[in-house]
Amino acid sequence: MNRMFSRFGLAVNVNKPALIILLWCAVWAGVYYEGIASAVSVWVTHDAFNHCLFVLPIALYFAYERRYSVMMVEPKFTPVFLIPMFALQGLWLVGFAADISLFQHAAIFIMIPCAISMCFGWKVVRVLWFSLCFVVFAIPVGEQLVPAFQVITADLSVLFLRWSGVPVYHDGLFITIPEGVFEVAEACSGIRFFIACVVMGSIIAYVNYQSAYKRIAFLLFSIFLPIIANGLRAYGTILVGHLIDLKYASAADHLIYGWGFFAFIIMLLVLFSRIGAEPVSPLSKPVHDKTHPAWLNMKVVPIVSIMCLPVILAFVVSLGAARGALPVSLKADVTVGAEVELVSFNGSWRPSFISPEQEYFAHGSKEEDYYVAVYDGGLDTEMVSDENRLYDIKKWRYIGQDTREVAYGQESVVVALLKLGASNGAKRLVMYWYYVPNLSSSNVVSIKLMQALNVLQGKGGVGAVIAISKPYMLDSSEVEPELLALVSEKAGRLEGMVDFSTGQ
Repeated sequence: MNRMFSRFGLAVNVNKPALIILLWCAVWAGVYYEGIASAVSVWVTHDAFNHCLFVLPIALYFAYERRYSVMMVEPKFTPVFLIPMFALQGLWLVGFAADISLFQHAAIFIMIPCAISMCFGWKVVRVLWFSLCFVVFAIPVGEQLVPAFQVITADLSVLFLRWSGVPVYHDGLFITIPEGVFEVAEACSGIRFFIACVVMGSIIAYVNYQSAYKRIAFLLFSIFLPIIANGLRAYGTILVGHLIDLKYASAADHLIYGWGFFAFIIMLLVLFSRIGAEPVSPLSKPVHDKTHPAWLNMKVVPIVSIMCLPVILAFVVSLGAARGALPVSLKADVTVGAEVELVSFNGSWRPSFISPEQEYFAHGSKEEDYYVAVYDGGLDTEMVSDENRLYDIKKWRYIGQDTREVAYGQESVVVALLKLGASNGAKRLVMYWYYVPNLSSSNVVSIKLMQALNVLQGKGGVGAVIAISKPYMLDSSEVEPELLALVSEKAGRLEGMVDFSTGQ
């Protein structure tokens, strides 16, 4: 092994540290192979996360560039990092039990810098800090910000239009000018470009600057630049429709022009990085006489055993989790009320939930619509997911969301108020919440945590989503009191329809 590493300029005895890392990585990959595979699948199939495929190689490259500096410092096993390691196992267990991919991916990849830090200590961390931090970009996260970025893009484009003197009416994600109506769709949110700019900005800041304040300033610049740029792109698209013709600002055209604009912004980011640049070349020649002797004296078995302990314990606990599907159903003998008519489909509004065990649709005498979907907690189904929506994105668009606390019987529930709009002017208010054993709430984090606890207690990840919806004309306040009254009146019956008895 010495001969192999010497080819890469590591002419020191690295058998022991290399063996420690390889053994830990083998245990890490063996225990978390499902989570690693799902992360790789996201990297490959989602355009927003294609860059994640290069994160680990880039981190390794920058670590390799600092190899001689690393060999000069004293490695020291630092057990204090067991604290974050155990915390990460807890995060992974919650993600594993509740099937929260984000928790699993975050725990899995943050373990890498934690394990290296524990193995080699603070002095090595100071040398490899960028590579260790950069690993975080391997976590496929960010698409949850799409609705917020849509709103920001709409607000910025309207601001720029008003500054330009263009008459504009702003209603959520819909922007109306005299020539027509524009909608800030998910594809126009700019989240992909934002993530790419932040990743690139972090690399440029590290390579081009040595001062901490310059690195932080440039990283902040790379965060705000794509947000402002996307607002300008949307503004430019609408302005083309206003000054020239709508056909030049519609469909694929504005996406093509948009990416051309984004290429210009990337060039701008690179050019700005030359301002005040202070690059320092990494140590390029081996300094064998300064290699610290502690690298030769590391205790392989004790270090590997302690490093792998949290991982093994998490694996053992996960074996007792009831992650499989458990029986759950809608009771046939429980109804919402005589004034509610069971329907198979309401053409104006229909939630889009993937693979529920059962669904219930109903239409009431007050023009309200009811929806209940139950999930059995199976491995291939997930009730709380970014892919599940309370509306069809082909017909409806998100306008805004709020929460209200509603009392029913001896209980109370915090429901979410979802405001929707359509391009034809239709509007709808949806009140919804999730129902799992021991908890009713619209807070997805609370629901996920309770599902995880239920799974670890052997109750399974069963649950239901319940929604009541009603159309309105101008403002949601027209129907909000009616819907709140309906939730107070019907929540007990709607939850009573769900049979968790076999899963508890």
